[in-house]
Amino acid sequence: TTTTTTTTFCQFNVPNVVFILDNSGSIGVDNFAITRQFVLNLIGRLDFGNGIQAAAMLFNSDQTLLSGFTSDSNALVNAVNSYVYPAGNTAGTATGAALNFAVDNILQASNGYNGQGAFVYVITDGMSQESASFVASASANLQGVNGVEVISIGISAAVDVDELGVIATGDATTNVYTVVNFEDLTPAFEDEVLRVACEVDTTTTTTT
Repeated sequence: TTTTTTTTFCQFNVPNVVFILDNSGSIGVDNFAITRQFVLNLIGRLDFGNGIQAAAMLFNSDQTLLSGFTSDSNALVNAVNSYVYPAGNTAGTATGAALNFAVDNILQASNGYNGQGAFVYVITDGMSQESASFVASASANLQGVNGVEVISIGISAAVDVDELGVIATGDATTNVYTVVNFEDLTPAFEDEVLRVACEVDTTTTTTT
């Protein structure tokens, strides 16, 4: 008897996905383009035809809603592509304010949220310029929404891994993913960060 374990990629545990994408000045035009493509690749791998809907926002020292929840993948892609990263961008990083914005403006019925839980991906290249206590309070606010699970993704050596752990659901290492270079946002890394949101593995027993 041969037992194999396979993962259906990707039937999510909950039907809602949120992307919170850092567009602060430290990223720069070229690296923002890489990060945006990473998000677009993740969007392209969601099963919108199976009840999934997604939303997206940007943050630096301010916040920008790109799209409320939609099950139209093309509309979401167009919304993410619509933003033009400005040359000479010097905006700072206010991650805590972004988390609060997501609670107040995305995880709301007025923006298509159905209350059935959400996976929230927070993608940043650095640490917040807010106090640690403010970021922790904002994280608790976001994680306090019923059914929400937060996954933090840090890009570059400038990220604060402890802060990423505070933002993410779980202990200091659960749901925290880091890469050193923007070029490390590979298809294999996409698999890794999406897999956390997938249904549990299924075991199939084949008799030979």
